[in-house]
Amino acid sequence: MKATPRPSVPATIAFIGCALAACTSTPARPTGGAGSGGGAGAAGTGGAGLSAGAGGTVGNAGSTGGGLGAAGSTGAAGSIGAAGSIGAAGSADAGAGTTGAAGSVGDADASTAGDAPGPHKQFSCPAGALGTQSTGASTPVCVGFQLAYDWNEGPTWIASQNAFFFSNFVVQNPGGAAGGDIIKVGVDGHCEVWLHDVGTNGLAVSATGNLMAACHKTRSITEFNVVTKAARIVANMFMGQSFDSPNDLVVLSNGTIYFTNPDYELGGRPPGFGTAVFRIDPAGVVSLITRVAGEPNGVDLSPDEKKLYVVSAGVWNLDGNGVPTTKTNESPPSADGFAVDCAGNIIIQGTNSAFGGPDGKTLLVAGPGTAIKTIRMSVPGLP
Repeated sequence: MKATPRPSVPATIAFIGCALAACTSTPARPTGGAGSGGGAGAAGTGGAGLSAGAGGTVGNAGSTGGGLGAAGSTGAAGSIGAAGSIGAAGSADAGAGTTGAAGSVGDADASTAGDAPGPHKQFSCPAGALGTQSTGASTPVCVGFQLAYDWNEGPTWIASQNAFFFSNFVVQNPGGAAGGDIIKVGVDGHCEVWLHDVGTNGLAVSATGNLMAACHKTRSITEFNVVTKAARIVANMFMGQSFDSPNDLVVLSNGTIYFTNPDYELGGRPPGFGTAVFRIDPAGVVSLITRVAGEPNGVDLSPDEKKLYVVSAGVWNLDGNGVPTTKTNESPPSADGFAVDCAGNIIIQGTNSAFGGPDGKTLLVAGPGTAIKTIRMSVPGLP
């Protein structure tokens, strides 16, 4: 997800063996399954690491089933969300934590499409031997469809919609206000504008089946309800400072979000916190994983959710709650963005790619211009 366009999309896929290891400034009502009534959350306490206090948590959304396939049934309407949680200590680089803000009461809303309440894994790799990854037929998508802008990024697969989504925008975001659309790609390769002028970059499926976006236009991490398209800003600052231009993100099955914050798409706007990698825990508390001297870029998880890979930043071991513990000696992928298959291979193709399709074996590849295609793979991978 670099600011400098690549001249072309690579013609082959690189397999790197690894250990298994819009956007709107007015937040919309979050979605959720039934939550208990809550009063205002208590003030967060100071943490040992850098962290920001969270707002109130809400009832979780209904979401898609664990595997890929047909759309799940509609989840039940959510009730009032729970009270805000205590501001937690941030992970990684040291510094005194600030006091978390008191949480507010979450709003009730209808749930998203799905058949299982609460955060859960959106795709589970099949058990047994997977064999060696190999590529099959390549098929162009969006044929005859006019993309409005010159750069394509951050694809993901949403099983409940039986479709891929990717961001189409003006690269290097002049003035910070350049347009950008979210494009929906059906399994037949047909493309349509799903949301206009939202200015998103990397996309990911949330742990409740919604569309999560790194939004450089509003300098935020924003969740889009896949049924109503309503937007909710999850976070837009840390320690009282704005993010710069959130670039890519990935979501753990418990709802933890990891994202990169370079300044590629700052577009002349006042700088924010600075180039860094962040974590947002399931309660909405933002923590600093690490500052980065350069520009952090693509980010993804290992299939077992025990490792976090960040381009130009490093590889971290994660504990059972998704908290980074130790930074490994492994080199991160040398790429813009990348995908991970169920065998733990890192797949590099185009500016970014993601697995999807009913069987998880279709790779959608995004690239500059009209270079959008799907590739059939022999081993499934993560959306």
